[in-house]
Amino acid sequence: MFQATTSARFLSAPIAFAILAAAAFPQAPFVKTTYGVAPVDPPLWARLSEALSDADIAKINLAAFAKGNKVAAWELGIAYMQGLGISQNFEKAEQMFRIGAVDADKKGMVGMFYAHGYFPKDLSAVESWYAAAGRPQDYFELAEAFKAAGDADKSTASLYYSKATALYLALLKDSGHPEVRRAQLELGNFVIDGIYSAGNDPKGRAQNLQWARMIAQELLGQKEYQIAVEYNIGQEDLPADKAMWLRYCKRAAAYNIDLAQHYFVEALNSGLAHDFSGYDAIAWTRLSSQKMTGDSGLLKAMMTGMTAGQVADVDAAYKSLMGTRERYGAYYPEDDPLRDPTPAALAAMDQDDPDVQLRKAFNLELAAANDEKDYQYALSIYHDVRNHCDTAARYVLGKYALSGANGVPQNRRVAEYWLHEAVRSGSKPAQKLLSGIEEDWTRQRQR
Repeated sequence: MFQATTSARFLSAPIAFAILAAAAFPQAPFVKTTYGVAPVDPPLWARLSEALSDADIAKINLAAFAKGNKVAAWELGIAYMQGLGISQNFEKAEQMFRIGAVDADKKGMVGMFYAHGYFPKDLSAVESWYAAAGRPQDYFELAEAFKAAGDADKSTASLYYSKATALYLALLKDSGHPEVRRAQLELGNFVIDGIYSAGNDPKGRAQNLQWARMIAQELLGQKEYQIAVEYNIGQEDLPADKAMWLRYCKRAAAYNIDLAQHYFVEALNSGLAHDFSGYDAIAWTRLSSQKMTGDSGLLKAMMTGMTAGQVADVDAAYKSLMGTRERYGAYYPEDDPLRDPTPAALAAMDQDDPDVQLRKAFNLELAAANDEKDYQYALSIYHDVRNHCDTAARYVLGKYALSGANGVPQNRRVAEYWLHEAVRSGSKPAQKLLSGIEEDWTRQRQR
């Protein structure tokens, strides 16, 4: 069990194009929801011919609470907190929650209420309720609350960042839950921003760079998965293109983006993507099943009826996939040009491309553990990719589409689409290139 005595930027992968913007990293602003209330007397509820008002519900729950009903206490806490059918009273809401929050789910929910402004600001209450819930996800959210407090008030930043760091590090000791990865990503942010370091010796530098690479890959991978989804859906200025969808889905999968890995498995199973080992689909499903519970059942179904020899081949394919990240920095498929490029080949690639930049930084990591100059250079690359991946990914894609380079089909309309997207994100190179296209187009029309 996770134990912690110390008293946003991460987000899950997007589920559909409609929520990509809200799901993208950094974490979207929290949107407060109105939590409805319900009466605790089901027979009475069933007998009523009309819907109850919030005031009616509060009256029923007050009567039930007077008889010792703890569920009524929870409902009254919700009502008092929001002023639903009863006068808003934060002190009474807290009293009701202390009686009615009888399990970790409810305790964690009250922690969230305090953390996100349903109650007047009270960081000690955030800490108390999340600690009472006591699950890894609660301690992660507590760390996020400390981090937010440090971001909001630089005079207290040192105190709250240290509290957040202690919780992130503690979470790493309790493997087997998704908060490990989330904590690693946040530590990567802290390393890049100079808030935390695992040390300046070779071991500490190696750890710092690993975490910094993880967050840079996570953010770029999310942006590239968004690009994949846009190509999959298509729109007026961006025709649907399954080849480009697969290209960006594969790269996002290489960067450990959950849904990209799931859909890459579908591409492998359908024959759209090449299965080099014959068991790539199962190996990737095994990887994604560690983060997406829905893929656990798929993995079981895929391996049902296998012989011992086939299971051994699956294990070998999975170990090869794991080794790929260790050797090359990401889960690059065998046909990815970034899997194992020669130094000359890597140097010949477009250095504006954030994917190339990540590969370049990874190549520096081994030397960087013992070389301050290489260490700082690699760290600066991860910093730049983290901060500018959205703009850079769209700029280079527009540039490639304009000239038909790097395997991207030549299409001026598509190039303009991506360059306009990059300009909206603040890209000056994209603005310059787009202006040149428009000037050429104007000259051609004037002839």
